[in-house]
Amino acid sequence: MINQRRRRRRLAPLVVAGLLAPGLAAAEGGATTEELIAVLEDKGILSPEEAQRLRDRDAPREAPPPAPRSPVNLHPDVAEQYEPLIPVGDDHPSVRVNKFRVATRDGRHRFGIRGRLMADYAYTDFDARDTIDDHRVDRGVIGRQGSFIRRARLGALGVMWDRWEWQSEIDFRDNEVRFANAYIAYLFDHGRLAVGHFKKPFSMESSTSSRRLTFIERATPVDAYRPDRQLGIMYETLQPGWYAAAGAFTTNGVARNRDVTEGYALAARASISPIETSSMWTHLGASALYHSNTYEGFGDDRSYQDVRMRSRLGTRAVDGRFIGRRDLDDVKDFYTLVGEWGVGYGPWSLQGEYLYQDFNRVGDGPDVKHRGWYTQASWFLTGDQRNYRSFSGDFGIMPVNRPLSAGGIGAWELAARFARADSFNEGVTSDGGQKMDHYTLALNWYPEDDIIFKFNLIWLDGETQLGGLDGFGKQTKGWVYAFRAQYEF
Repeated sequence: MINQRRRRRRLAPLVVAGLLAPGLAAAEGGATTEELIAVLEDKGILSPEEAQRLRDRDAPREAPPPAPRSPVNLHPDVAEQYEPLIPVGDDHPSVRVNKFRVATRDGRHRFGIRGRLMADYAYTDFDARDTIDDHRVDRGVIGRQGSFIRRARLGALGVMWDRWEWQSEIDFRDNEVRFANAYIAYLFDHGRLAVGHFKKPFSMESSTSSRRLTFIERATPVDAYRPDRQLGIMYETLQPGWYAAAGAFTTNGVARNRDVTEGYALAARASISPIETSSMWTHLGASALYHSNTYEGFGDDRSYQDVRMRSRLGTRAVDGRFIGRRDLDDVKDFYTLVGEWGVGYGPWSLQGEYLYQDFNRVGDGPDVKHRGWYTQASWFLTGDQRNYRSFSGDFGIMPVNRPLSAGGIGAWELAARFARADSFNEGVTSDGGQKMDHYTLALNWYPEDDIIFKFNLIWLDGETQLGGLDGFGKQTKGWVYAFRAQYEF
């Protein structure tokens, strides 16, 4: 009973203050609200917390900013529909700063900017005066060392009205500007249908973004025999545990030539993860590509576009072409088959692929077959784990457990790879066949999620087949030391 009276006595001044404060503040020469609150606080009637709540309640509120107006005096009906002047509106957006992303509160609209930069340096240690990228004796065209901006991409991506995904990305490379991804896609509940310029569904290593590769470059046979991005239409699934995709594509890129009859390509890929837990993943997959070549002329007087199947030394900073020294001519069509496998457990992972190509040539040129395979192993010394994505059968961004920015040492990875590309039976033609065995050791440091430094120690053993241009074979063995600094945003 006594406690109840004390509470009433304590609440009474608050009620009085709340009722009288506006009138006192308005009365000329009268006490202000702040003065009344101060008196009550001095007398111990109000606690400091209660006094502050009253001050906050009566603090003047800022008026909302005026709605943006058109910079020109157009009729309102015009200004509302003319695209540069359409009002922005208030969608209560959420913003992520370090990777710029903006999304409305309901998530129906998303917009982002992304980019990547990869700067490479390489040094070679073999007899560059006599290498297999030149068919002549005691001749070679490879420099001792070099540096290169391998990729410098800038793009935007987003989602509109829940279902429409889009992307536009440009690659600044080799003193040229090229399209990377430029497409729009409709998102279904379990997949998407895309139209535009993008990768064909092909190979686990090819499908994995260059940002997520373990080594500086893709394995030699994948690098040599993988298809380019092209214009096309593709459907792919978005389902946990498995992946499937199929599409039809052009074969002439974005170039136009009125004398050329453009070919077409059909591509499909499927994979499954039989075992997948938080610490373990498995991968089995296959892909197939059919390519009907672009040509000029009509009927029997057709001239087919040369086909390029080329790979360098495990780095592009020194431009040695040990596979695909010359393009293949007179190719009417060809197909490529790939078998894929992989397994990962905690910080350990293994993966590999086998590739087979068969070229159908016209005229006097015999058919040509290419074969290649690779296998690789990876181990994170710091206990981190590769981010395998079963819904797309490839690898995504790997969160660093102990980044430098949080006082850690980043993620450290050791990896080894053997790869072989065998184009030997080109040697029965004037093109001359080539084969290369490619051994690579890698040390990678991930100080943050979006920054990587890579060092690759590469041993190459390449040779040309007897029966080349001058009727002899050549062999090149030696070391390549390659380094990459990479970041993305």
